This record gives sequence, structure tokens and C-alpha cells, in this order.
Amino acid sequence: MSLWSRIANVFRGDRLSRDIEEEFQSHIEEAIQQGRDPAEARRAFGGALRLREESRDVRLIGWLDSLRADAVFGWRQLKKNKVTTAAAILSLALGIGACAGAFRLIDALLVRPLPVAGPDQLYALARQAIGPEGKLETFDGWAYPAFQLMRAAVKDQAELIAISYSDRTDLTYGSDQEFEKAYRQFVSEWMFSSFGLRPALGRLFTESDDVKPGGHPYAVLSYDYWTRRFGKDPEVIGRSFRMDKNLYQIVGVGPEGFTGTEPGTLTDVFIPTMMHPGAVRRDWTWMRTLARVKPGVALEPLAAKLGAISRAFEEDRAKAFTNMPQKELENFLNQKLLLEPAAAGVSDLQGDYRRPLAALAVLVALVLLIACANVANLMTAQAAARAREMASGLDWRRTSAAGAIGAGGKRLARDFRGSVGRCVRLVVRTIGCQHAQSRG
Repeated sequence: MSLWSRIANVFRGDRLSRDIEEEFQSHIEEAIQQGRDPAEARRAFGGALRLREESRDVRLIGWLDSLRADAVFGWRQLKKNKVTTAAAILSLALGIGACAGAFRLIDALLVRPLPVAGPDQLYALARQAIGPEGKLETFDGWAYPAFQLMRAAVKDQAELIAISYSDRTDLTYGSDQEFEKAYRQFVSEWMFSSFGLRPALGRLFTESDDVKPGGHPYAVLSYDYWTRRFGKDPEVIGRSFRMDKNLYQIVGVGPEGFTGTEPGTLTDVFIPTMMHPGAVRRDWTWMRTLARVKPGVALEPLAAKLGAISRAFEEDRAKAFTNMPQKELENFLNQKLLLEPAAAGVSDLQGDYRRPLAALAVLVALVLLIACANVANLMTAQAAARAREMASGLDWRRTSAAGAIGAGGKRLARDFRGSVGRCVRLVVRTIGCQHAQSRG
């Protein structure tokens, strides 16, 4: 018998039982037609119930039939105890809903990797030092000239990418009175290619777009902003907008799903780093640095090399700090460079809300445990109310009546795991078999 037929027989129910009964009776009648005594023919076949159960085992999938019977029994119990069912569903819905909501928030901010190629290879450069207040502080801001020195020194080991902090600014597409707010990020021209991203429309930045300070007023829109603001209008390429007294030309639209590197902030416009007013300033730490480490490169030696270059840059810059106390200057120079995993991006929101989100996760887990405890209490109360019914059912199982009439051990094992409905059906079949034998 094919697998599909066995699966279908699981849901045929009484029809399958009638087919087995008709087949069994046809064999009895065939033996009687051959001249055998009816009682002798029935005895020759052996235990009728055992044969029926073995025939059912051949024609269907046993574990699937038990699962179906348990599901039916469970559904009947739910309908029978509507108040208990409603209370259990409400408790579980509150617990599961709270956990799902918290997980979505934690996943979006802390866990979900950026939609780029190889996010596990991304690391954020940060510096750790004793601050002015005497406490150990971590800072991830960098000056662009320091970034250029570090990038040139480790180009064979990692690709460094400059990305500014995302900020909200005014821009206008028409007259100065028609301004609107948008989030922007200044990024290295090779960011998109390093991330393995392709444009949805137009083109992305090239090397020539990020060479001369203030000389490349180009912009790439995010796919989300293009959809919201322009309704996916393909004519957006070539349009201009004014921002910070500069006129920018839109050259492309980024890929769908990529909204920048800061979880919690949807970047609308990407601008080349050389368009930032602090691109050549040594005293303006306006950008983050991401490192795409090449496979097989050890992190500790790489961090030590970058740290040495950063210290040399800061020592040269510190020559102008004539009014800084000696102790504070030493703390400033004794910085430790860190390479922190940045597969999920880098955002101030991550640092600000990591602990609150952890506390939220614990709270919603407790809510779910309380909901499960409530359901367990409801089930215990329901079981106590049905104690007599359950006891009578167990007494029936212990009588070994099924074994006395020839039921197989495999069937008995499933009956012990089965539902009360299965037990009732077995009793009815036993009575029918005994009645048929008595008539024969």
C-alpha cells in the first residue's frame, strides 16, 4: 500500500473500519461456502479484534493516527471546557505576545545582522582610556586624517570604512520655503562595493566621488526613502536638492533593505565623506570607522598595529595641547584600541538600551512563566474535577481485557498513550466481536 493511501486512511475513520469489517466477513463467508463450519471458520482466523487492529496498522501510519486521535480529543476537551480554554488561551496569548514583541525589538537593535555580504567580518574601531573624570571610557569617534593613515597601513589585512554619525538635517527640493527633514550619513565611496551592495537605480559612489574636499556634491538615496518620498519614480536620477548651502545631485538609489549602519535609525541620504566640513580637520572626530577584516587575519596584531598608528597621530596632535594638565594628557595618550564585533551595525542606541532591553527580556520571560503557571493551575483544577473519571479509566486499563481477547502489544502501547476516545472505541469493538462470536 502506498504512503499516500496510508496517510489518507488515517482520516477515513469509520469508513476504514467498515472496509476492514467487510473484508473480514468476506473471508468468513468464503470459508463457509467451502463447507466449513461457521464457528470453526471464525476460530481458525483467531482473535477477531487482533486481526482488525493488525489490519489497521498495515493500512495506516500508527503514530499519525494516534496524533490525529489526540488532536480530536484535545479539541473536544477545549470545546467542553470553554471558560477554562478561554482563560488558558488569554494567558498564553499575553505571555507569547509580550515575548514576541520584546524579541522583535531586541533582534532589530542588537541581534539582526546588517543586510550586507559577510557581516561577521565587520568590526568597529573604538578607543578605551581614562576620561577627565577619572573613569574608564570608550569612544568610537575618529578624525578623518587619522582614518586615512590607518587605512593605508592595514590595507593588506582589512578594509577600513569611514561612516559618519547619522544626523537629521534640513534639505529642500524646490524653494527654500519647502524644506523637509531627512537622515543623512557621510560614507566612504567604497562602502557600497565593500558591503557587496548593488544599486536599485542609477549608480553608487565611485573612487572619483571621494577625492577632493567639497568637490563631489553627489547623493545616493536609500531605497526606503526613495519609496516614501518619490513613490519609486525612476525620474529621480539627476534631480537636485540643497543641503547645508550645497547643491547635491542624486546619482542613484541604494539596494532594498539597506538603510545604513545604525540600527534604530533609517538613513535617507548617503553623501561622500569628502563633502563633510571636517574632512581635513585633525581635531574633529566626526565619524566612526568600520573594519572589514580579511579571512585569516588575527585581530590582536591588527588592533596593536592600528593602535600604534592612532597613538602616533594623537601624540603629534597633542603638541598643541599646551594648557592640558600632564596627568590628563597621559591618560589621553594611553588609549587602547578595540576591535568590537559590528555584524549588527553600530549605534548609540545599542549602548544606551542594551541593559534596559536585557531587563525587558527577563521581565517578559517571567510573564511567560507566570502565564504557563496559570495554565498549569487551570489544568490541575480541571484534572481534580475529573479525578473519578480518570480513575475509572485507569481501572479499565489495568484489567488487561484487551490482552485477554488477543490485542497486540504494539497496539496496547499506543492505547496507553492514546486518548480516552480511543479507549471507548476499543471497548465498543470488543463488545461487537463477542456478540458476533456468540451468534456464530
